[in-house]
Parts: sequence; C-alpha cells; structure tokens
Amino acid sequence: MAPSPAASATRTTPRGWAVLLLNRLHYSSVVLSSFAFGLFLPFIQADLKLSYLEIGVLQGVWWATSALFLVPFSALLGRFDPNRRVLAALALLTPLVLTQGLALGFWTLLASRFLTVLTHAAMAPARPLLLRRWAAPQQYATITSVGLSVHSTWMAATLTFSPLLIVALASWRLAYFLQASLLAIQLIIWAFITRNPPPPLEPEPPSPPASENPNSALSLISTLRAYPHAWLLGCIMLCLSASWTTVLTFLPTILETERGIAISAGSILFGFLYYALIPGAPVGSRIFKYVTNRRLMVLLPAIFNTAFTVAALLSDNFTLAALALTGLGLVWVFVPAMEVLPFEFAGIAPRQVSMLTALVLTFSAVGFGAGPVLAGAVAQAADSLTTGVLTVAALTSLGIMAATLFPPRPGALN
Repeated sequence: MAPSPAASATRTTPRGWAVLLLNRLHYSSVVLSSFAFGLFLPFIQADLKLSYLEIGVLQGVWWATSALFLVPFSALLGRFDPNRRVLAALALLTPLVLTQGLALGFWTLLASRFLTVLTHAAMAPARPLLLRRWAAPQQYATITSVGLSVHSTWMAATLTFSPLLIVALASWRLAYFLQASLLAIQLIIWAFITRNPPPPLEPEPPSPPASENPNSALSLISTLRAYPHAWLLGCIMLCLSASWTTVLTFLPTILETERGIAISAGSILFGFLYYALIPGAPVGSRIFKYVTNRRLMVLLPAIFNTAFTVAALLSDNFTLAALALTGLGLVWVFVPAMEVLPFEFAGIAPRQVSMLTALVLTFSAVGFGAGPVLAGAVAQAADSLTTGVLTVAALTSLGIMAATLFPPRPGALN
C-alpha cells in the first residue's frame, strides 16, 4: 500500500497539513464576501443606493442558499473524491466572485452572490472527508484549531485593511477583483499539491446494503434521525453565527452614525474579533481534550456569545467596543472542538460524519443569513438599527437553552 498522508496513527505529514490548511484558506477567502460586507457597506450602499432591507437580503441570501443546499450536496456528492470536488469548486468560484465586483445594482449583485455561495455549498461538506484522507485521527481537533487560527489571521488582516484600501483606491469593486485573483492563485496551488493523493489512513468501511447506502435519501434521513445531538449542536451554532454576521453587517454603521467612530477606525476595531483568535484558536484542541464534560463545552460559548453581543452594541467608546468584540471573537475558540464532536458518535461512517457536519453547517448558515435579515427588517419597521440588532442578540439566548440539553459525557453521545 502507498504511504498514508499521516506518517503514523498519531502524526500527519507536512503535505497533509498543507492541504488541510489551504482548504481552510479557501473557506476564508470565499466567506470574506459575507463577513466583510458590513465594512464594504457604506461604499456599496452609496454606489448602488441600497435600502436596509435589501442589505439584509444580500447578506441573508449568502447563508440561506447554504442552508438549503449543504445537506443535499453532502449526500449527493459524498461519493466523489473530495480533492476533485474542491478543485472544481475553485474553478467556478474564481469568475463568480469577480462578477460581484461587476454588479450594477441590487439584482445583479444578488444573483452573483447566490451563484457564488451555491458553488461554495458543494465544496464545504468535503472538509470531513479531506480530514479522513489527509490527517491522523488523533490530530483532527488540532488541525481544525490551527485552521481557525489561519482563518483568523486572514480575516483580521482583510477586515483591518480592506476599507483603508477601498478608500485609497476609491473603488469597492477592486476589492472583489483582488479576492478573485487570490482564489485563482489558490486554485493553481490546490491542483499541484493534491496530485496523486495517497490513500486514507484507515480503510474505507464496508459498503452497507443498498437500503442503507449513505448516499441514498433514505439513509440521509436515517442518519439525521439517529444522531439527535447533532441538531442541538446545530442550534448552538445557529445562535453564534446569527450574532456574528449581524454584528459584522450593522455595527460599523451604528458606530459611524450613532457613536461617531469613523469607518476607517471601525475597520481596525473589527479586527479585534480575530486578533485574539490568532494565538487563541489552537486552544480548541486543548478544550476538546480536557473539557470532557461536553455540555459545559457547548454551554460556555453559548452564554458568552449572547453576553458579548449585547456588550458590543451598548459600548459607547472605542475601548469598550474593542473589549466586547475581542470577547465575541474568543467565543469561537470552542468551535473547533465542537466541529469534531460528530466523530465521537458510535458506529458512524465517514460519509455520515460529512452529513452531520453539513447539518451543523446548515444551522450555522441559517444563523448567518437570518440574523442580518431579521435585524434589517426590525430596523426598518422600528426606524432604529440598534433595536434590530438587539432583537437578534436577545434571540441568541435560545442557544443557551439548547446547550443545557446536550449530554455531559462522550459516552452519552452513543
């Protein structure tokens, strides 16, 4: 047998690390179109004359599309090689991101964002399959944590400097053109680094009967019913995600119009969501190893998420807002550990892990999308952007309720 991407049962090769971290960078580069939308918003709104509701829809379609297609794509495309899935997706994403910079109005921008995220939804559920192919099982949480650190570094840099670059170049469209260029470079690197991939560390489990085929609709439903704790995990991620995009979308405008903090200073301020995550994200693997009470592991981020979201909205100066946003960012050090939890489910096959991961990503996408839409609708009805965002913050307390229902011990997940 050819060498495995993991040098042993406990060690992943440098090539495996490079593939998995590059895949994380793909994700970061694509979702930048959503996470940075709030900082681009003053420039885009002035150019395209967008209403609050249209802004919410543009942000919401990004995640609503993910919510609709992540689980079906995980079942339908699970049989295909994950390396080639990512390659095909990158080849499509590069021109699609470019079209966002060419948008002439609300409808053209909406269409380009929809097609971009539709393609991304086909790529995202491949992540667990890539982990199985390229990583040693004992390092899943570690690699996911380091990946979050890479993501945080990328996002901190782009959120800090993108608005300054737009101001300097006098064009928000160039930011999308630059993003498309970076995706093209990643496409070339991915094609090179994944050539002739080695077999996975563990042999593929025996194929189940046709009636239980993990790619069939029947097995998809059975998998989603067999592991109810994945639904609780998804609910928690929904609340974390709703807070994140709502704050990123609307807080820059609130700070500029109500607190007198210029958008250039706001871009530096929003980097605090990621600054602490850069060194702090690897803690996620430690959390998974040492916080054996899984209920506590998911309850803490749920509580902190609601508390820091409210604190960020009520902060009346740069320092308090920076502290609150730092806390909101640190909530996500728990996420790598939470992402690995489905691997603990008894008797679960790799493709079923992909399905459950897609389920959690679907909940997360619903939160990412519904948060800004709900906040925008309430803001338009109440004529108060702060009221809209606070409404979403209050509803994220539902994540705390879901966390209290999560089983406390790994054995209970079985």
